[in-house]
Amino acid sequence: QTTLASMRILILHNLLWSQYKSVVFEKITQTCSPDDEVLVVQTTITEKGREDLVDFDVASYAYQFPVKLLNRIPLQQVSPWKTMWDWIRITREFKPDVINLTGYSEPGTLPILLFAKCLGIRTIMTVESIENLSARGNSLLHALKTRYKSILINLCDGFFSYGLNTNKFLFQAGVSKRKILSFLNAFDKTAFLNTLSEDSVKPHPKPYLLFVGRLSPEKNLPALLQLMKHVPIDLLVAGNGPQYPDLINQKEVEALDNVHLLGTVAWGNLANLYQHATALMLVSTAETWGMVANEAQELHKPVICTEACGCANDLVIDGKNGLVLSDITSLANIAKVQQFLLDLPAQQSAIETFSARNAQIFNVEKLASEMLSGFRLLSKS
Repeated sequence: QTTLASMRILILHNLLWSQYKSVVFEKITQTCSPDDEVLVVQTTITEKGREDLVDFDVASYAYQFPVKLLNRIPLQQVSPWKTMWDWIRITREFKPDVINLTGYSEPGTLPILLFAKCLGIRTIMTVESIENLSARGNSLLHALKTRYKSILINLCDGFFSYGLNTNKFLFQAGVSKRKILSFLNAFDKTAFLNTLSEDSVKPHPKPYLLFVGRLSPEKNLPALLQLMKHVPIDLLVAGNGPQYPDLINQKEVEALDNVHLLGTVAWGNLANLYQHATALMLVSTAETWGMVANEAQELHKPVICTEACGCANDLVIDGKNGLVLSDITSLANIAKVQQFLLDLPAQQSAIETFSARNAQIFNVEKLASEMLSGFRLLSKS
């Protein structure tokens, strides 16, 4: 019997309040060899404007993996220089064999990659970007950003991709297929389903479409409200954010009586909203993935999404378990939404079958296993 060499894994992550990432870290820790060591370093708890979504006690929450929290202020207020020096200090102390960085937006990413190179530490970057988000514009700034990303990507030894659309982005950046060690994502379906009460009360008296997320410009909500003029069904909007006052005004000025803005909804109450919804609306102009689509699929709900979402044509397959559109403003696509909703009752059984297939593919155990294999591959090479 072959004995696996022990390894030390350092994961540099940005937000502690990221419940679906936490369950992956937990599964990695549980799957490791007893001689392996894992440390997850979290920059802070959450982002500015999302504090009201943190529905747990940070001080007493029993994380099932070793975690070190660097700050308690919103991410936007954290000094990037402090983060960089914290990362370097922890790397020197922990002496990892492999480091996993979450994305490339943190200014400390380049220094830590160079530092790791000097020490012979292998590095894996988790990438969520998708092709249609990175190929915009021809400005000098865009060219400089593209060059900077290329430098970071070339310094990495491997990548965890968020799916097929992220793979396209990585291929476009010149990454070889062998360096992509995993290309899927998952969420904690057990915890999510545990929030669903068997005697849950229907949250709305009429059939409704559902939006869940932050009310920010990239979510394309003004256009979604316009769409609701053309479909004979209600829309429930669960979330808060900078566009909330504008959406309230649009609803009143345009007399959108079938639109209902719920404001902030605790995560523990979302499953009930999904359970009774007709379909989930994810119509962003820019969306790295859209984990709300995973939540909807777990409850066998179809997803109407735009091509700008990372889950489009990966988790959500047009004509199988949802509708994938280039936009929601053209007359042709409005007609597609109308027809999709008319055909939905006859398609529900097929959608449930396809959702069950997705549940087997996009699961936490599979993702954690692939990531652990990637860590081990690089740490011994």
